[in-house]
Amino acid sequence: MYIYLALKPRMRLKTQLAIKADIESLPPRAWSRKDLQKYLAEKREAWNAPQYFSTGLFIDFLVENELARTSEIRSKEYGSKSRYVTGELTILPFACSFFPRSYVSHATALHVHGFLPIGTIYVNHEQSPKKTTSRLSQGRIDQAFQNQPRRSAFEFRTERHTVIFLNGKNTRDAGVIETTGPSGELLRCSSLERTLIDCVVRPQYVGGIEALATILPNAIDRVSTEEIVRLLAQTKYACPYHQSLGFLLERAGVAGVHLEPLRRLPRRFKFYLDYGMKIPLYDPDWQVYYPATMK
Repeated sequence: MYIYLALKPRMRLKTQLAIKADIESLPPRAWSRKDLQKYLAEKREAWNAPQYFSTGLFIDFLVENELARTSEIRSKEYGSKSRYVTGELTILPFACSFFPRSYVSHATALHVHGFLPIGTIYVNHEQSPKKTTSRLSQGRIDQAFQNQPRRSAFEFRTERHTVIFLNGKNTRDAGVIETTGPSGELLRCSSLERTLIDCVVRPQYVGGIEALATILPNAIDRVSTEEIVRLLAQTKYACPYHQSLGFLLERAGVAGVHLEPLRRLPRRFKFYLDYGMKIPLYDPDWQVYYPATMK
């Protein structure tokens, strides 16, 4: 067997075969240069790789022997980012490889849970913890929901997909699970209950609040309102998103007894189901303004 390695002097064939067997035994993965540097340091002795075999030569060896390929995402505003991909890696773990502990969320999480086809890929990497000092008031709520929400500009393209990175609120990974993706890949993803919370907080990342309302009747058999309440306590949002969730879940067909965990939470303010609504309707039970098109 001949393996190409552009080195002088040539590395022993036994070492080359050991590297090849090792890499081919791994599950598909996207590597940064630092990842490969660390892996080489861990495996150098086992492979009996010479000291001159640097990270750059290791990468050259992988690429030239078709054990790895370079894959990029590109943005007009932010340039390009690349990874070295080994194996047949699918788009979702590839998209999650650019930020540590990131996970798919919003519409992409609904795709993973089986409720939407794949579209724009949303990857959330949480902010560092921050103290919140502003107090909630009806005036602040009214002002915040008058206009359209901000959208992430951190948008990249692959040949076939759009990937949008979100820098979400720090929740200490509340409701983030490891699951099997649509193609059998291991994936970090928001749980269904956490996904519903995220989509109510930022409906623009699921195609709008009415798109979410359309999905919900098919999801309610898999949703625990007790888990939603637990996650709301963990995520510590100042706004009363439980009112929006209660309104949507009731309309989707959740029985009254299962809505009690949400009903027990205080309703001190009138809230909004979406941003920038013109002449909305009002539900006095959940104290929520909602689009007139949802009547």
